[in-house]
Amino acid sequence: MNLKMVGIAVNAGIALVMSIGTVHAQNSPGGEGMDAALRGAVERKDVPGVVALVTDRRRVLYQGAFGVADVSSGRALTVDALFRIASMTKPITSAAAMQLLEQGRFGLDDPVEKYLPEFANLKVFESFDPASGAYRLRPAARPPTVRQILTHTSGLGYPFTSAALRDFKPQPGETYPFGGPLLFDPGERWHYGTSTDVVGKLVEKVSGQKLEDYFREHIFAPLKMSDTSYNVPQEKASRLVAGQQRAGERMDGDIVLQTPQPGPTIAEPVGGGGLASTASDYGRFVRMLLNGGDSTGRACSRRRQSR
Repeated sequence: MNLKMVGIAVNAGIALVMSIGTVHAQNSPGGEGMDAALRGAVERKDVPGVVALVTDRRRVLYQGAFGVADVSSGRALTVDALFRIASMTKPITSAAAMQLLEQGRFGLDDPVEKYLPEFANLKVFESFDPASGAYRLRPAARPPTVRQILTHTSGLGYPFTSAALRDFKPQPGETYPFGGPLLFDPGERWHYGTSTDVVGKLVEKVSGQKLEDYFREHIFAPLKMSDTSYNVPQEKASRLVAGQQRAGERMDGDIVLQTPQPGPTIAEPVGGGGLASTASDYGRFVRMLLNGGDSTGRACSRRRQSR
């Protein structure tokens, strides 16, 4: 990823750790080392600020906030700060798809075009000349499946993970769903790209709901993730952390505000990124995963008893 773009996810990031044995309880002496490490990162200007949360299957073990949410104003970072969580959106989108899979709404090996007709007749790069931009395409050997879009083996990429997609300029009249031609035939290998955006479209098509509405009803409300959404309500906008990045390409450059700043609303939510959330909310999602779908710890207890 372009190092200038790490500001949202890292330079003012949520540090989410699923399970650490050395931290025994929130605000306990075991958390003093975490405090010191995170405070030191801010003092060294590794990050302008950080919210950290450590959880196991049952409860929060540690939570802390250090530094600023906005380098221009010096606004203090708090534990309830809202971050644009970028690709941490992807696990939520994939969980939504797996809910629908459990209901028998589609199969993992179904072709995506069965539900999204725009995915029919996809093209694959046969060649790309970086000097001239000239390219040749051929039909894909096989259609991508739901399994492949869930596992980033569909052939789709991102411009920041593929020089060909970064420099690709389609001929007039050519259109490509989700970013451009495929980089390889579906199923051949793994490549990080826009596959989870397709998963989001699949969730919308199969459920008949907009992505944010589906998330709210089937994931956020059951998990009490009341601070997670694509569109941040006006009354919460003051808690949104500024988008920040290193100036220039140097990792030790000054941290500055991104231009333009991410606003409280998202024009078109996608499955691959864009949600705003807090460390506490995402911790609830993590606990649900650790407990096999149950955020209360009951699933974990049942598994132990069955043994």
